[in-house]
Parts: sequence; C-alpha cells; structure tokens
Amino acid sequence: MEPLGQHLKQNKEFQKKLDQIKKETLADKDVKAFLTEHRSELTNSIIDTDLDQLQAYKDQSKCCEKCESYGKCINFVKGHRPELYIQNDHIKTRYLPCPNKVAYDEQKFESNLVTAFQMPEETLNATIKDIHVDNESRMNVIKRAMEICNHIVSGEETKGLYIHGPFGTGKSFILGAISNQLKVKKQSSTIIYLPEFIRVLKNGFNDGSFSARFEAVREAEVLLLDDIGAEELTAWVRDEILGPLLHYRMVHKMPTFFSSNFNLNELEEHLSKTRQGVELTKASRIMERVKTLSEEMMLEGKNYRA
Repeated sequence: MEPLGQHLKQNKEFQKKLDQIKKETLADKDVKAFLTEHRSELTNSIIDTDLDQLQAYKDQSKCCEKCESYGKCINFVKGHRPELYIQNDHIKTRYLPCPNKVAYDEQKFESNLVTAFQMPEETLNATIKDIHVDNESRMNVIKRAMEICNHIVSGEETKGLYIHGPFGTGKSFILGAISNQLKVKKQSSTIIYLPEFIRVLKNGFNDGSFSARFEAVREAEVLLLDDIGAEELTAWVRDEILGPLLHYRMVHKMPTFFSSNFNLNELEEHLSKTRQGVELTKASRIMERVKTLSEEMMLEGKNYRA
C-alpha cells in the first residue's frame, strides 16, 4: 500500500499543476473576453467544472492566426474555429467554418466546375479578355458566346455555338474562354478534345470504363466538343458514339458547343464517308442534331499558331 505521505505529496503536485493550468487559461485574452462577456451567467463552480473547455479553446486558433492554411490547421476540428457558449449552466464549444476552410471549399468547388479531357493548358486558362479581336467575325462570335453564357446561367433554354474556321484561328481557345466564363458564374461545364476522347472510349471496352466515360460526357450540364470532324471516322464512331450522344443532348435540350475546321456542309460530307461507303442518310441525321443543338458561326482571322 502506498504511504499516506507519498499520496498527499502527489495530490499536492497534481493540484499545483491544475492551479497553473487554470491560471494560464484564465489569463488568455480570448478566454478573458468570453468570461467578461458572460460574467452574469458564470460562477466559479462552472468555471472549475468546465475548465477543460476553456483550456481547449485557449490552445486553438480562433481567426486562423496560428494556421498558415486549411491544410495546416491546428484545430481539433480541421478548418473550423471554436466558439464558446453557455447552455444549462455549462460552458460548451461549437465549431464554425473558418476563413481558410471557406476559401478551400470555394477553390475546390471551382476546380470541379470545369471537367476537361486532353485539352492544352493554354485553352483551359483562356479568358474572354485574352481573345484576339481583330475583325468583325471574331467580335460577333465573342458577343454571341457571352449572350449564350448569360442565357445558360439564367436557366434559359438556348442553343450553343458551332464555331468553324481555318486552322489556328483560335476556335479551341474560344471554347476554353466560354468554359471559364461559365466557371466565373458558378456553372459547371465539360470540354473535351473529341478525337482523343473517342480513342480512349474505344480502349474503354478493355478496361471497363466505356459506359462511365460516355455517360459523363453525354450528361454534362454544358458540353464543349473541340475539333469535331478531326476524329478518325468509322460507322461505329458516327452511329454508336456521336449519334446517341447528340440525340440525348438534343432531346434533353442541353447546351452544346462545337469547334471544327469544317463548315456544316463539309462536316456532313465528312460524316457520310466510312469504309462501308457513302451513307448520306446517316450523316444527315447527325447533322440534324448538330443544327438543333447549335447555331453556326464562322471565325475568320490569321493563323495564330504560325
């Protein structure tokens, strides 16, 4: 059995540590501010009973002053600042999102607004103000694109654009700018380089990813298809990919944008020719959907890639 003297000595040491903790806790400026604000509701007994709440509050960051970022948050509940309150004669703590958490969530939300597949970084970072405006056709395309973006954000039914023109005039860049303009308005979109996406879809039969990839693009809130007509055309691509994809979006009236080196007549001719021969009717069906989904606009200008 432990000697009584030793037991008392240990209790005294414990009490000494407890008194020191209490002294440091009650001296904290944030704790003092809380105690002062609620002095009419508090007693020494409540303070002693709930000293652990006050101590935990003291050791945490209240306004991100002790945290460099959300990822380096030191608080018990990551990304949340503690707030003391009194309930049923007890001091309690609730946790509210801190500024770093709010900024992190906003950044995460915005990063998910644009889904891209095989698009160059320059295109993904494009903005409307970055677009070269050196002729009337370019001004008209930009103006109409902004009008359509506003319709989409407002929830109005609208067509997208079918932007065509010579190689290097900035069609893909404008699609990227449209996507980022929608992002600014908190509207999600999906922008894909169509030829590469179709290649990956084919491989999806081997790794089981075909259905998920196809459905994600088919059901995108706003879809931007870059370089239609540049894909290696087969009957499967036309009749099993493009046809069902565009039909779904047409039926559900979902905003869809296109870029192409072909005008609509040239695209129809392209879609009519496969190894099976010339199939004008099937190409015409695809074009009906393209025309229902978008309005054609010509983009003129020099080759900015030269």
